[in-house]
Amino acid sequence: MTAQLGTPREAPALNISVTHVGLRTPEIESVRQKGRKVETTFATTRTVLLALNAVGGMPEARQLKDFFAWPTWQAPGIPEPSHEWAAIFGTQTRAFEGLHGDAPAGGQPTIIRNSDHIRVTDAMWQMLQTQECVVLCTGLAGDPTAAQFGAAAANGKLQAVLARALFH
Repeated sequence: MTAQLGTPREAPALNISVTHVGLRTPEIESVRQKGRKVETTFATTRTVLLALNAVGGMPEARQLKDFFAWPTWQAPGIPEPSHEWAAIFGTQTRAFEGLHGDAPAGGQPTIIRNSDHIRVTDAMWQMLQTQECVVLCTGLAGDPTAAQFGAAAANGKLQAVLARALFH
C-alpha cells in the first residue's frame, strides 16, 4: 500500500505494512540457576507494528530514515516512546488509516494518509484496545519478507518508536 503525505515536508513514497511483533518487557518471567550461571527470562508482549518501507531502493530508505529521525531499535526490546507521532485507526472499520506528526513550533502537522485503509485482524485490534500504542519502524525498502524484517531487526538496521494509537 502506498501512503500520501499531506504536508510540505516530503518523504519518499511509502509501503506501509501492518503486523505484530513480540517485544521483550522489563518484567522477569523466570529465573533459573544452571551451575554457576543464572538464566533470566524476560516476559514478552505482542504489539501491533507498522513498518514504513521506502518504495524505491536503499537511497530512498535512507531518506525515509532521515525524514522520521527515529532512534535505532534495539530489538526485541521496547523502542523509545514518541510524543510526536500517532497512528490513526477507525473504530467502525477497525482499519489503520494513517499517521499524524505533531507540528514543530509554528509549523504544519505532518499527515500521512493511506491510499487504502488496512483492516487489522481481531487479535491485533484487541492488542490496540488493550495497549493503545503501536511500534512505528523504518529501515527497509520495498516489500520485505518476514525473514528480511527479522534479520534487519536482529542486526540493528531498523529505526523505531513506540507511538500512541488514536481511535476515531
